[in-house]
Amino acid sequence: MINIEHIVEKAQALAKRYGTRDPFLLCSELGINVRLKELGTKIKAYFFYQSRIKTIVINQRTTENIRKVLCAHELGHAVLHQKLAAMHGFHELELFDCVNTAEYEANLFAAELLIDDEELLKLLNDSEKSFFDVAGELYVPVELLDFKFRALKKRGYHIEAPYISPAEFLKDDLPECFDS
Repeated sequence: MINIEHIVEKAQALAKRYGTRDPFLLCSELGINVRLKELGTKIKAYFFYQSRIKTIVINQRTTENIRKVLCAHELGHAVLHQKLAAMHGFHELELFDCVNTAEYEANLFAAELLIDDEELLKLLNDSEKSFFDVAGELYVPVELLDFKFRALKKRGYHIEAPYISPAEFLKDDLPECFDS
């Protein structure tokens, strides 16, 4: 398992080097192809690496906000698990899976990439905002914010999330992440 500090460092280094936290722009800068494709209702996205070509495929049925999360998650696989992807690729059936180590690491990477520490802490200091309000203002699912909280806690912040991401986050909740 890759330690949280390494994951945080990788995400922050990419954001700093390219001046963006947008996973689509980062993929472009890194030469990773991103494609939208009809994948049915089970597969949300996948990453594969073949013949030195890196590709992320995202289900075109997903909403724009979820596409950004999926792209960041798959970019995490590209950055953290390239060798593993070359062997079998990654197919996202369940985003925010807490059991599979590679999925957990990709979730942490996505949370670190998409949610800036300073912006999050500023929003949290507003006593009027709940955990769910903050997730809404950041345009991220509460599950992703939960992963960010885990990373902050591990890095020494005294922070508690009122929500713990279930392993089957998107499995039973398809209407929120798929367009009709």
